Amino acid sequence: MKITKRTKTVWAALAIYWPVLFILTHIPIFDVARKSGMSDKLMHVLAYMGLMMLVWWAVSPYERVNWRGWKVWLILAAMVWYGAADEWLQGYVGRSADMEDFVADLIGTLSGLVLLWALPFWPAALVVTAVFIFCVSDLSRLNLLARYALLNTGFQFGGYVVFTLAWIQYRGRFRRDRGRAWAWLARAVSLPLVLLVLVKLAAWGLGKPILWPDCAAAMAGVVLAAGLSWLLFRARPMAEPADEAAVGHVEGGSSVPVERVARPREYRTS
Repeated sequence: MKITKRTKTVWAALAIYWPVLFILTHIPIFDVARKSGMSDKLMHVLAYMGLMMLVWWAVSPYERVNWRGWKVWLILAAMVWYGAADEWLQGYVGRSADMEDFVADLIGTLSGLVLLWALPFWPAALVVTAVFIFCVSDLSRLNLLARYALLNTGFQFGGYVVFTLAWIQYRGRFRRDRGRAWAWLARAVSLPLVLLVLVKLAAWGLGKPILWPDCAAAMAGVVLAAGLSWLLFRARPMAEPADEAAVGHVEGGSSVPVERVARPREYRTS
């Protein structure tokens, strides 16, 4: 069975995310976390929602959650066990084992599963990325902490880069506009810019200041991701995306791989 690019990407992300998460929960809490103003429980929910989604995608990157199957319950049991062990071990490293934190972990885990049941891969990736961007941007004070201005700028830039790339992949790389550069780029930046506007409107509604460095970093991430994607697709007009050519999408139901014939692509700038 061929390992697709999507599978490799998810495995790589999980190999980084999970160890980092484990380390962060077993060392003294960083000063930035204390001063961010974000609820500790919300951090737990977000962390375990992201972990749950990566774990599921690592096992079944082309399948949505099926509550009647055994796989979802096995993964859920493993995540519950890990969450309990995670909290228990914190009592031995100078942190407290908190039942409320464990409940927040469960809420995050179940939220991830529900999202994976309701949406296929790329829409779910878009939603979870948007949730992370909204929570950090509007439910924390990270952008108001001068000492961590660079960290906040990096998050804004990176978050919108990820969201833009997921949007481009979800829309099938906008093949209908592949011969029209400006039409392609306009579609590529459309939803990310809508998200940026909505996040800033929400910030205004919550009484938070709208800072131009945040907007500039987010817009730079969107433009860079769209521009580099366009150049990459022009430079490699060989075939359909690897995921689509190797394995048929089974998110709608069937889990049987479907072979597809790779078709060449052409991109023009005018």
